[in-house]
Amino acid sequence: MPRNKHQSGMAGTFAVAAELCRREYEVALTLGNSPHIDLLCASPSGVPFKIQVKAAASPTFVPIGRAWLESPPNATLYLITALIPADSATTPFRFFIISHAEAVALWAAVPKLKKNGEPYKAGWEGFAWPALMSHENAWTKLPQ
Repeated sequence: MPRNKHQSGMAGTFAVAAELCRREYEVALTLGNSPHIDLLCASPSGVPFKIQVKAAASPTFVPIGRAWLESPPNATLYLITALIPADSATTPFRFFIISHAEAVALWAAVPKLKKNGEPYKAGWEGFAWPALMSHENAWTKLPQ
């Protein structure tokens, strides 16, 4: 039976937290108590920052709230998308790291109208998977 959305989301959040801890970052989970921040972090040198985690079971589309995408760029905020494949017992997780400023710029470049001139349905904001591909394992973007 496939994982539900909640299970994928939790798997993604814990996978990102585990990878950050493995890289000697300090990590605290908000466990849903903050709608736009999933992890509160400190770099190995003590620089604080925040992460919004998005998990995906397949590389298709990453939904992100419009408010997060249209807020002024925040130098201490990052988006990490975790690809948690359905066959995760045999396929490794993949991570795609972008700064909030990069996410805002990517969103600004996304067409807001369909080819016929109609707006896309509200609530379907985010990125098609190809927009994230060049950010795979870009851990050096995070504060060191």
